[in-house]
Amino acid sequence: MGTKKETEIFKKGIWIKELQGILTVGSLDKKNKDIMIVPDELSAKLQNFESDMIDALYGESRKPFQADILDIEHLFKQLEKRFKDERLHLSFDKSDENPFICDFDPVFALFEKLILSSLARNSKPLIYINASLVQNHLCIIYRDSKSVSSPSDLGPDFFLIKNRLGANVEFNKADQQGGYYDITIPSANC
Repeated sequence: MGTKKETEIFKKGIWIKELQGILTVGSLDKKNKDIMIVPDELSAKLQNFESDMIDALYGESRKPFQADILDIEHLFKQLEKRFKDERLHLSFDKSDENPFICDFDPVFALFEKLILSSLARNSKPLIYINASLVQNHLCIIYRDSKSVSSPSDLGPDFFLIKNRLGANVEFNKADQQGGYYDITIPSANC
């Protein structure tokens, strides 16, 4: 299955339910009314998985999800996973205990565009992303060791993401170390 379809399934959600003694699956997308039979092999895996899911929903270790709060550490783990073959140095100062209210997708897309711009021209730079929460803003310093990334290479979709986030992005040219981006994203503006 293609990545686009997988993303749609996880973003829209699915349901799994026993109907007429058969394990079935369907989409939570209201446009898709299809109900499909879960194959026997997958059904066996899901039944083994059921006790873990029951524990996640009702057990002592359950953890409520807060949809409006962006978990920066989780976002960084996803960036490391997405760019596992690249040299990323990510740091997050979580000394500010206020939650950062924002949507995951545009922030992830912003970082993704920056990283891809640093990987242009087949370079393998060390990429540094330093983030901290300061007065309800996510403050980010982004740079790569070879100063490959340039604002002119980021394209219009980068600026759409920047505008959607209400982000302030400045590219500062340092004399000896090349350039770096200074990015500020306000909380709850995402």
